[in-house]
Amino acid sequence: MHAFLTAVMLACCAVGILCPMSEGTPRGGVLRNGFIRNSGQWGTMAVMLAAMADTTVGPGLLPGVLWGLILLLAAPLPLVLLRRERRNGMELHRALSVLGMFALLVTGLQPAAQDAAPHVHAHAGTGGITPLLAAALAAAVAAYSLVLAVRTLRSRRLAHRVEAFSAAGALGAMLLMAGL
Repeated sequence: MHAFLTAVMLACCAVGILCPMSEGTPRGGVLRNGFIRNSGQWGTMAVMLAAMADTTVGPGLLPGVLWGLILLLAAPLPLVLLRRERRNGMELHRALSVLGMFALLVTGLQPAAQDAAPHVHAHAGTGGITPLLAAALAAAVAAYSLVLAVRTLRSRRLAHRVEAFSAAGALGAMLLMAGL
């Protein structure tokens, strides 16, 4: 079950990268300056995918705490790297998605037992309110994603709808993995 949820999470996040990438390309499909100018949108999502992959199935190139710091620093980039007149409403959604992933990642970190192999993405049963708050934040962002996707049903921007549904799917898979 964990492998299936990991695959869903990574696939949904990959879709979340492709959607803002398509915003930077003209209709003809030829890459121009818009692709590079839009890197603050898809680049942040690529960092999130790298963190997810490295902490779940990857070799653990970076410790989870460092990924958490990188995600925390990357979260506001979709908002600050795009001028207000070019914003389309998805920047806040991307920033909140990164924060939801950050919260679940950081609260899932646990110190390794002396005789056990460390699990970077293991979720500690330490109790307390912090894991509950992280799960609540991730659930709220997933719910916001679903509301945003439903609101964009009438919109002609298919990419926004797909991106919102994919964010809900990735966060939902992470929440289910946290419960396992």
